[in-house]
Amino acid sequence: MDIDMQKPADDAAPGTVVTQPLPDGMTEIEVRVGPGGARTQSFVGRRLAKSQQVTAAGAENIRIYQSRKGKLVVHRHYLDWSDFSTATKHVYAETKDHFNARREEFVAARRNPDGSHVPLIANWATEFKGWRELVGVGQDGYGDYTLEIVDSLGELRDRVPAKAYRTVADAVENPSAQFLDI
Repeated sequence: MDIDMQKPADDAAPGTVVTQPLPDGMTEIEVRVGPGGARTQSFVGRRLAKSQQVTAAGAENIRIYQSRKGKLVVHRHYLDWSDFSTATKHVYAETKDHFNARREEFVAARRNPDGSHVPLIANWATEFKGWRELVGVGQDGYGDYTLEIVDSLGELRDRVPAKAYRTVADAVENPSAQFLDI
């Protein structure tokens, strides 16, 4: 959405909605929150940094945004490997028949010398690119999603990895784009 809905001015006709363009670089951002990311929250802002950390216990993706009002928004997605493993075992049992049927279809088409197997291979390759959806881990939402709002860089420092903090601090303290008259 490229417009920001505002309360009508006092002199505007009743029922009128006044729209104003969003500030430069700002867009409407929608993030998932809660266990499994079943809910969403949205705000107007711009992404400043992204960080990924993978450990033996799990993975954490962090995205840091700056809101239209200047607040810093930390969106986290934490995935515990043991939860993911349990979920994919159940999905594997359900999708095994699908894979076997696709394999049979591929083998039968490959035996035909007329080239009818080429589109089938292309479709199969496209399906394989979306392997997360095939095994059921696409938009289903594994892990925990949180959203935290802080007022300043000082509050952010201990909440995110050092490299992400440096990126955010640079983006907040310096203009996002500069024109060099050279």
